Amino acid sequence: MNKDLKKQRISWKEEAWEEFLSKFWDNRDAGVEFVEYTKKDLENILGKYKKSGQGEIRIFHYGHENIEAVKKRGISKIPVSRTKWQIIRSAPTIKFNEPADKLIFNKKNLLTDGMLAGIKETFASKANPGETTLLAIANYMGIISDFYSLKEKGILFTGGRQKAGINLVINGNSVDMKKAQIEIDGGFEWANVVVIVEMKSSFKQKVFDINQALIPMLKWQKLLKHKQVKSLVLLAETKKDYIEYWAFDLVEDEKTKMKVAKSKKYILDVKK
Repeated sequence: MNKDLKKQRISWKEEAWEEFLSKFWDNRDAGVEFVEYTKKDLENILGKYKKSGQGEIRIFHYGHENIEAVKKRGISKIPVSRTKWQIIRSAPTIKFNEPADKLIFNKKNLLTDGMLAGIKETFASKANPGETTLLAIANYMGIISDFYSLKEKGILFTGGRQKAGINLVINGNSVDMKKAQIEIDGGFEWANVVVIVEMKSSFKQKVFDINQALIPMLKWQKLLKHKQVKSLVLLAETKKDYIEYWAFDLVEDEKTKMKVAKSKKYILDVKK
């Protein structure tokens, strides 16, 4: 992306978030721990940016955790429905350190032509293939099943946008998120186990809101009470002739809501 365009995009979002939070968060009553807002509230603020092709609610919300106006207040945004959100105190974050346990992985299958083409196309530009490709490879090659000591690769059964379908306790308050929209990178199923995966195509995760992993896990625990539901965060980057994956198993924790229970580094040779 052109540096000037990127700077311009960040600039209007910073300005819009500062105006929005000054009005809705900074002026809340003493002792109030969350503030609810709607699509209509945002439209009154974002309307001024739409003439320049900006100002969409989706773009305004995307990457909000990196906006200085948000960070300096120690807050975050969660969805309540498709047209309603809440500003809350930031949930604890998790830092993903490089795993000490390393495995030069013995592939259980050969990469498909499509997988190879998707990877090799990115080598010249020194970029990563899309998260969908990296996740498909991780399952097909047997990395996910190896991490959880399962015999075969899983069956993809869910992914994409869906309703959260749960109540979430935040700062002692029960928040109805049944209609809230979440996005899952991929859910894989075995006879007695389900693994819900959050896939990131970079090792440089400055901020990871644990609700990204917690809410999807709680949803599928509610729907599949007879199965063990795992929460997996996969970070990956392509190198000269291999893909390096960092796998992190997240479990619930009373103090921090979620914590890393185990981790492992996988080196996957992609030469055919």
